[in-house]
Amino acid sequence: MRLMLCSSRGLLAVALLVLPACGGEEADSEDGENPTYPQACSDIYDPKKVPVFELEIAADQMAQIERDCEAQAKEWRPATFRYGSETASVMVRLKGNWSWRCEKKQFLISFNEVDPNGRFHGLRKIVLDAPWYDPSAIAERLGFSFMRRHGTFWSCANHAKLMLNGSYYGVYSNVERIDKEYLQRHFPDAEAEGNLYDGGAELKTNETLNDVSRRDALFDRADDFATVDSMVDLDEAIRVWAGSAMLPDPDSYWAGVEINWYLYDHPTRGFLWFPYDMDLTMRQGDTDSQSSSVDIGARPEFIQADPFTYENPDWGREQLFQTVLGNAATCTRFLEELRRARSAYDVTLMTREIDDWAAQIAEAVAQDPHKLYSNQDHLDAIAMLKSFIPARAAFIDQWLATATCPVTRWPR
Repeated sequence: MRLMLCSSRGLLAVALLVLPACGGEEADSEDGENPTYPQACSDIYDPKKVPVFELEIAADQMAQIERDCEAQAKEWRPATFRYGSETASVMVRLKGNWSWRCEKKQFLISFNEVDPNGRFHGLRKIVLDAPWYDPSAIAERLGFSFMRRHGTFWSCANHAKLMLNGSYYGVYSNVERIDKEYLQRHFPDAEAEGNLYDGGAELKTNETLNDVSRRDALFDRADDFATVDSMVDLDEAIRVWAGSAMLPDPDSYWAGVEINWYLYDHPTRGFLWFPYDMDLTMRQGDTDSQSSSVDIGARPEFIQADPFTYENPDWGREQLFQTVLGNAATCTRFLEELRRARSAYDVTLMTREIDDWAAQIAEAVAQDPHKLYSNQDHLDAIAMLKSFIPARAAFIDQWLATATCPVTRWPR
């Protein structure tokens, strides 16, 4: 059973945060009994708002968090959470990998760590992202908005301000976490019971049963097209990969990276790819992880990233992706989806999104005492994004005019 459709071509019905879904209908039915999927986002992702979250953390626990940061330890610590008039006891921990910095900590706020049934506005957790290498502060939100428009899986996202122990700590991307609630928002109950894997590796659902045999069988036979075709929803997987290629997202499965995406074994459709952690989308400059600095300037390797052969230099193309694009029929399907992605890559609309969101968070960024870039860096990064998008669109137009299938050669 596939998601409910909006057109004869099978485009997924998607809703922009809390706005109407395609076809002019609300994402949730009035009686709540027959919702359209995906369902609307939680109200804390309202695109017209910058919610203010407050955390109160006792001095001894804050000291523990400081030690956690120095040790890059992801330990849960108790805190009190407030949002408007609402208060909840929560657990918090630090988050990040390459983006980990103690000058401005990133947080995961959990409502279900103590009580497994704990939820806040329908969510188990709130994710606050502020990677040092995105001085625009909006790349991730822009990427998910594009994926929604492209007609595939996406996470809800807006911006939020964090107050920590009574003082303004900083502005963050407020991003929907991929978990059981994400599955339930995208699928009816019977379709939300499959295995979910972080990066195709760590099992995040059905942990007690812990049956990963289908996942292992897929990757063990990733070089065999018949096996891949029988186990993967290739139409949907190719749509996701083409969206990543269009942006481009150099930190995604499409680029060969083995983290920052999720794999879902749908009970009837087979394996699906979910994009996630899109904060390197449309990179605005060269990043130096040792000095935590960003040299903002034109990056032709991203503007001109080849949809067929680009790979993240620290990783390398996945065998399964090579198998799919090495087949003439599915490679041609990839080209078709890339053309659809190019249509969704609306330069005028994306430029307006940048302007609107930059204005929405301008004061929060300017006053952020912990941001890891200057106010001028932020403005320069916004300008870079606005120049990047038309340049990328022009390159893809030129590339599509001569691209041929199948792909027979790979960088390495």
